[in-house]
Amino acid sequence: MLTTGPASAGVALIAVATLAGAWLARRASRMRAVSLACAAGVLLAVVLADLIPDIWRDLPAAGLPWWVPAGALAAGMAGTDVLARRGCACRTWPSSGAARGRATATALALHRALEGAALVVTGSAAVIAALVIHAASEGFAMAALLKGERRSKAGALLAITCLSPAAGAIAVSLIRLPAQAAPIVTALVAGVLLRAAAAAGQAALAQRRLRQPSPSDANRVIRIPGPAQERSLS
Repeated sequence: MLTTGPASAGVALIAVATLAGAWLARRASRMRAVSLACAAGVLLAVVLADLIPDIWRDLPAAGLPWWVPAGALAAGMAGTDVLARRGCACRTWPSSGAARGRATATALALHRALEGAALVVTGSAAVIAALVIHAASEGFAMAALLKGERRSKAGALLAITCLSPAAGAIAVSLIRLPAQAAPIVTALVAGVLLRAAAAAGQAALAQRRLRQPSPSDANRVIRIPGPAQERSLS
């Protein structure tokens, strides 16, 4: 068995949550902003309350200065930012249209593989729960991503979304890292999750703006009591 029990369970839960989110999006589209906001909050809480304390605790044993994991965290955020711009489903909202091209599929696979790798590196129940919630919100977003696509392409993108976390978990489980590298790898994972939280938060705000009518639209028509009488102000 290449991955640990918690990591294997986490990978399976991520796949199920993604499919469940995509299924629910067809029936409760208004919940998408709420799910994205919840995912952003949970991911941020996990990084601040779980991963950062782990990094700080492991630093003395590793004999590393604080700026080494800080740089790893920044590198994790920067690398994930590049992938999130093309491969994070939660960044795709209705106004952007359907994603197209091999670059999008590749970025999506790498983005999700990093999440699977995070499960192996941390083995934390809090990280698993946060990534499962994030996967559900991405499943909501996949409904917009796959809208208008051919069935074959939609199936391929959905398969990539569900299977790439397992590929990332297996790849990381094959690498034997020294104990001194623990705070660096954990910091990389923290950077990945922080960037995922930022992307989910940005998407939630965008969804909220899309659903809020402008004042001009709200006041464009005044309804006057009476049998179906309306007066337009425009």
